Amino acid sequence: MGVHLDQTVVSDIQVNEHITARRLKEGTPKDPSVITLLEFAPGAQFGEDRHAVREFVHVIKGEFGDGTDTWQAGTVLCAEPGSVHYPQSATGCTLLVFYPDGEDACDN
Repeated sequence: MGVHLDQTVVSDIQVNEHITARRLKEGTPKDPSVITLLEFAPGAQFGEDRHAVREFVHVIKGEFGDGTDTWQAGTVLCAEPGSVHYPQSATGCTLLVFYPDGEDACDN
């Protein structure tokens, strides 16, 4: 089964001038999970990202930095509640981000 990301976009959000978020799935009361595709232009930085809920990140293409390490395409990361990182990409990257329990307003 294939997924056609351009056909499943719920909304586009310009995070900043170098990062775009494409919401692929909104949470509902029955299923609070949220799925977002993030696209970082080369040199993009997000600033501090503090997590109140668990977040899974799949690096689809490019290189993703968290302020400490750089992760290559194919990497899957998990940010636990209470963790902090500094999303960035020197080369540009595309990330699939999954919040199994929904997003929290305290993120970012």
